[in-house]
Amino acid sequence: MVENPLAMPQRNDTRFRLVLFADATLEVTAYDISGASLEFALDAARQLSRHDEVMWALAVVDQESAVEPALLWISGSDYSQTPKTPNQWRHRRDMQDRYLMAKSRRRLPLLLPDGRRSIRMFAEWGRLWGLWESFSESYVLDPSSLGLSAELGDELYAWNDAFNDREVDDPLPSSWRDEGLALYDRLQRELAGVAEVRPEFLL
Repeated sequence: MVENPLAMPQRNDTRFRLVLFADATLEVTAYDISGASLEFALDAARQLSRHDEVMWALAVVDQESAVEPALLWISGSDYSQTPKTPNQWRHRRDMQDRYLMAKSRRRLPLLLPDGRRSIRMFAEWGRLWGLWESFSESYVLDPSSLGLSAELGDELYAWNDAFNDREVDDPLPSSWRDEGLALYDRLQRELAGVAEVRPEFLL
């Protein structure tokens, strides 16, 4: 519990920055929204993105940064940057999921702005390979449907099987995560130009 949660300077003049990323080129269009609530800013994001037809992200402009104004991302982030941390991947996931959900509603191909598919990688109880494609009819994928090598398919099976071969409350060894990262790198290489792989087992 936080003691004296309001015992600090308070402001209500938040400045939001809404950033839209055009399809394919990811050309940026930005709007500053001042003197508004978070709910208003999120509604503006939905309207200006035509209900998620384009990628968007919303940030608070930190005007009291020690060096220069900084963007504090609250929904999405800079889509042109490759995520390096679990939190950055979560922000990218939010952007991709709402974009692909909008595509699904309009019955359009489930492709990211660069024309690639979005493949999720995470282990799950009762499954074989831990490969998924949200909003698609199949949802659960197998190596052959993605054209993966037999060797990689076998190792993905073994990795997912290690997750299943334990009691629900048993912790996973640290080596399991490391193996997942190595498999993720190989999976992304084999699917280069076809799909962006999201390492959801880290999230």
